[in-house]
Amino acid sequence: MKEEAITPRQKQAVALTPRQKQLALAKKRRQNWRRQVQNRVNKNEIPNPCRCSFVVFDLEGAGFLEEDITEIAAIRVSASGDILDIYQQLVKPITKLNRRVVAITGITEDMLADKPKLTDVLDEFFAFVGDSIVLGHDIGYNDIMNINMACRRFHRKDLFLPRFLDTERIAKRLLPTQTGGKFGLDALMKYYNLQAEGEHRALADCYSAWALYRSLLREYESKKEEL
Repeated sequence: MKEEAITPRQKQAVALTPRQKQLALAKKRRQNWRRQVQNRVNKNEIPNPCRCSFVVFDLEGAGFLEEDITEIAAIRVSASGDILDIYQQLVKPITKLNRRVVAITGITEDMLADKPKLTDVLDEFFAFVGDSIVLGHDIGYNDIMNINMACRRFHRKDLFLPRFLDTERIAKRLLPTQTGGKFGLDALMKYYNLQAEGEHRALADCYSAWALYRSLLREYESKKEEL
């Protein structure tokens, strides 16, 4: 009787140790969970810019795990564009900091040594946001999901599922070819001749995302008037 050929994937599976199999299963479960929650997040997107009140927010991370957040900043903005409140908090990470992240943000291990853990900071942040619309750059796939991955790690039943405005997604719809396929925050700021305020930190990026949103809103409203 002819033996069936064993595929490379099957050989790899056979070669895995019990610990490796356990890690592979955990990774698959994590990916499946993330995919399901991402679908729920996407349903809350507001696709077009509008004049409304919102909370701009941004995160910085340690660089190795998406849920290992080292800073959260947020700005509450009224529908008329006034700043109502500001939240900013450094967070003690669960892993070491990536050297590249340190170079970009300037956040060091010493700065975070005595800061609260994310488990404590999440409650403060959720209370600050409340039921507000949130705004930020690439938050639909990153920042919102990073917080949800943190909720999963800490076995929290509540997830972060706000209505949101994502300046990257809006720009991709509004400027499909104008930016040469570049939709990062720095590239879009440059496109609109906007200047970032301060270093690459969470609060500075909040101001940048807010400035970018105002430019996108003006362009969106201008195009609507032309129709």
